[in-house]
Amino acid sequence: MALVPLREILEKAEKGNYAVGYFESWDYGSLEATVMAAEEVNFPIIAGFGARTFSRRDEWDERKLICFARMGKELIERSPVSISFILNESSNPLMLKRAMEAGFNCVMFDGSHLPLEENVKLTREVVEEAKKWKADVEGQLGNIPSLGEPVQKSDFTSPEEAKIFVAKTGISALAVSVGNIHMSSPKTGVDFELAEKIKKLSRVPLVMHGGTGFPDELVVEAVKRGFYKFNLGSILKKVFLQEIKNGLNKENFEKDDLQIVHDIIDSGGEKGIFQKAYSRVKEVVKEKVKLYSLNKVK
Repeated sequence: MALVPLREILEKAEKGNYAVGYFESWDYGSLEATVMAAEEVNFPIIAGFGARTFSRRDEWDERKLICFARMGKELIERSPVSISFILNESSNPLMLKRAMEAGFNCVMFDGSHLPLEENVKLTREVVEEAKKWKADVEGQLGNIPSLGEPVQKSDFTSPEEAKIFVAKTGISALAVSVGNIHMSSPKTGVDFELAEKIKKLSRVPLVMHGGTGFPDELVVEAVKRGFYKFNLGSILKKVFLQEIKNGLNKENFEKDDLQIVHDIIDSGGEKGIFQKAYSRVKEVVKEKVKLYSLNKVK
């Protein structure tokens, strides 16, 4: 199946009263685990990588970006389920252009740190570039803090500005700040009334960044208020590393027999630590896909 446009996936989610998860990968194994999870539950997802995967000091690694784009495009096009392929959270229009050229059919431009007019200008330029590649663009309005940073209502997304932003840029989805936090704890307090106003005026699907700590019991409520895409990344890396740590702690690397290193890295057997870690990632993705689709209209 060819890559499916983000706009199409989110339109179906809105009509069906459910959400779709974006599950952020960091290498081939995590991407494959995510795609396999979607296949096993037979449900659409958004897969891809964050811009930080390709960061290199003050620059970005173009060769790595292109390699990952081609790898991901090939893997996803061989899958029978509907998947959009996104490069997430980049503030670099050139990076996004190269990403679309190389195979991503969706990009997220984060201009939330900029004044409204400049954010509109650059986001619109990314949208115009995306049209050449038949790609979708997610934009962001409002600052979303990370864990440990203060939540300030002055950083929240303005419904009136959201209306202007969407109308002038033509984005397919809008990431908003309504009390959600990147890498957040389950105590996140989201202003659903504000979110509802934003959705009503902007008339595009809203995106919930900070899905790792978003309370499961509030997902259905969030969908009702216009959130049809949830971003999830931190928890996947956490369970992966926990599984790696648990496996390594059981092994004795002081032994002369170096077969152990091959068993750990290359084997699908009992000592295949990486395989177990990726399987754990797959299970978490499946759990979240089922959660986001909980209220789906049959």
